[in-house]
Amino acid sequence: MMSSAKETVRVGFIGGGAVNFGGAEGPWDHASRLENIPGLRVVAIADKLPGRAQFVLDIRKSGENASVYRECTAYEDYKLMLKQEKLDAVFIGVPPFAHGHFDSPIELDCVRAGVHCFVEKPLSVKPVAEVDAYMQAVLEEQKRQNLVVSVGYMFRYHPAIRRMKQLLADHESSTSARLTYLQLTYNCAYSQLDHPFWWRKELSGGPIVEQATHFCDIARYIGGDVLESSIEALCTGDTHPSGAGKLSAVPDAVREGDIASENRIPRLTVAHWRHSNGAIGQLSHGVALHHKRYEARIEVWADGLRVTVEDCYTPNCRLSFRQGDTDVETVETYPSADPYQEEDDVFIDAIRTGSSKSVQSPYEDALRTYALSWAVRQASESSANQA
Repeated sequence: MMSSAKETVRVGFIGGGAVNFGGAEGPWDHASRLENIPGLRVVAIADKLPGRAQFVLDIRKSGENASVYRECTAYEDYKLMLKQEKLDAVFIGVPPFAHGHFDSPIELDCVRAGVHCFVEKPLSVKPVAEVDAYMQAVLEEQKRQNLVVSVGYMFRYHPAIRRMKQLLADHESSTSARLTYLQLTYNCAYSQLDHPFWWRKELSGGPIVEQATHFCDIARYIGGDVLESSIEALCTGDTHPSGAGKLSAVPDAVREGDIASENRIPRLTVAHWRHSNGAIGQLSHGVALHHKRYEARIEVWADGLRVTVEDCYTPNCRLSFRQGDTDVETVETYPSADPYQEEDDVFIDAIRTGSSKSVQSPYEDALRTYALSWAVRQASESSANQA
């Protein structure tokens, strides 16, 4: 564990794709944020696709922050990278099927090498019991070596989501009115989502496990634990007799016709549940929009309070609330919010200071979100609920 906030942090990447280095879908890449952190050096990039690591390294070395990559080496084998490089931290950004289980134990290999880990969601694609057993092995090594393992649930760092949580807490403190309802809506823009694995449930976990996992996490962050036995759900698949599941703009690269029907993703999933504190939660996830912009909305109700957050993925994020004996709505905006930068800053600071108290999504807690996403998926995919 590093002891001085002035020391250089030596970072490696496992995965040369969009989540680490940017792509067409959106602005959520770690490399661009790490380049903003003083005293940080990227010294290694590993990707098993031949030439991929060198390709992204060449791009970064030609950019305005080339000095961050001055000592960087490209690898195809992350295990060789761990052996040859003296790393303080790694950012693990690979497809869901490629990590998080004993058959592909990237996290476990990293903590055994004494390296702090930032792990992108979802934790895996394996059933929860398998992931839990794997996580226990990671946690044992993490605790033995006093390492930081943080998971990429960036909305826990978003000022609008934090503001929503604080408004609820303050309202309860002053009025004793508790959360009664939490609604989460996520509409995915799919027409340029051309990663074939995302469209295959056996590789991605499906859109609830891979994508709406962020909203399952918000549900837990705002509303507390969910009673999994209370979850009920419906979904609409691509072959629903109504024709409602037909999509007109699936990217050609996906070749969805070659995917077995049981592994094709649902187009719509709607679930509801009860939180352990009595509140009712509802999640709607759709694969419906074209082009690039995802649309998202979170709304909470309590006696005398309604708070809504919209467009939390964009600089147009807007929080509005109505509180007390008034019809007036208060509106707040967050044009400069960058939760991706915040989560990376907190992770690096935890390494430098030796304190992970500011890490909002530790590995162990993230398993509970993973379990919720799996429970929603399983509830929605029973034959009765797809009919």
